[in-house]
Amino acid sequence: MPKFCVFAFHLDRVLGLNRTLPAVSRKFRFLYDGQSCPVVSWDASLYPAGLAAGLTSLKLTWGEYQNSLKQRCWQQNISPKSDSGCSAIHHYEWSKLALFDFLLQINNRLDQGCCGFRPRQQDVCIELGYHAKCQDANHIQLENIIYRSHNPRHLVFTNNKGFFDRNEDNLDFRLLAGIKEFPEQAVSVLKTRKLREKLLQSLFLDETYWESQGGRQGIDKLIDVIERRAKVLLTYINAHGIKVISMNV
Repeated sequence: MPKFCVFAFHLDRVLGLNRTLPAVSRKFRFLYDGQSCPVVSWDASLYPAGLAAGLTSLKLTWGEYQNSLKQRCWQQNISPKSDSGCSAIHHYEWSKLALFDFLLQINNRLDQGCCGFRPRQQDVCIELGYHAKCQDANHIQLENIIYRSHNPRHLVFTNNKGFFDRNEDNLDFRLLAGIKEFPEQAVSVLKTRKLREKLLQSLFLDETYWESQGGRQGIDKLIDVIERRAKVLLTYINAHGIKVISMNV
């Protein structure tokens, strides 16, 4: 698990998205036999009704999500019509989420049924029967769509379990469905080939995580995966005429 959430935090910051909770890798003698484990910053605003009530999450089906993308909800701070099907989430947030989830191949939010790639038998979507629902994908629920109660326009990316072992010929492009623009700041990092340099500088600050992944050699292997996916994403942006715009909201 530390490979996922700690790396995700650093990638989020390097891309300028700033939607994940701070996460570091630490060792505790009384946990996991002293092996490194992730420590994620506690944010009480995600639990306005108390811990027992759970996170503030948005309930949305795939069909409703795709409709909301067409409505471009809250763009230019224009209040949507009552029958638009819009949630409180700003339109640009979905673009940031899609980019982030594609690079890390996180499917537990936008593609819980693994409808956009070939899942393995041990994947959760197979074990729990979600994949069988792909024939009626419009009714599949999105999961882990989290926001702060005092700031419902912005998403918070939690439970960032990605997959570094998914090959380029089996990437989940369903994560990008309906997205017509991406954040300029993040895409510029991918285009200028500064991604590796920035990630190395950021990850090096977490000595425990750095060592747990085998030092520079292990970290480079993780970044190799993200760089290959970034290249695929840039090709997708060009091929589909996706706009790259400022998303400072």
